[in-house]
Amino acid sequence: MTRAPLGDADAATRLDDTLQRWAALWHASSFVGHIEHQALPDDKGHYHWLIRLKGDEKDVITLWLSLRQRSVHVETELMPAPEEQREELYRYLLVKNHELRELHLAIGPEEGIYLVTQIPIQELTVERLDELVGATLTYVDEIYPTAMSMGLGSVYRRRKTH
Repeated sequence: MTRAPLGDADAATRLDDTLQRWAALWHASSFVGHIEHQALPDDKGHYHWLIRLKGDEKDVITLWLSLRQRSVHVETELMPAPEEQREELYRYLLVKNHELRELHLAIGPEEGIYLVTQIPIQELTVERLDELVGATLTYVDEIYPTAMSMGLGSVYRRRKTH
């Protein structure tokens, strides 16, 4: 078995370059905000970036990228922890999870619902990042209204109309 190469400061520089080249392609669009980068690794040796995106259903979608030992961990919070209809919501999300490509749904910190994936370091190209961002926007716009209506229905009111 061939293992992915270890991440290091050079991998962080290459990943940052990939993110900047991707952002330059979308500079004129209104859906990409800005990219923030933590220049120094955290206590686990991971480097971090965040990309703010503008969604249709959810106003701001934040995509977190963490350069780990052999992969880039990518996640975005779909919604906070559900307070209502948990069983129905989890069933809905499990069915949806079966349909997803590139990303999958997971329960994350503080029981929030996240879209997540792991990508080997050398596979995160501008093209793959573009596909990942597109999938994230699509899935959030598709799943967010129903999930929020089910899990936080007493406080959530859909703002967008189609």
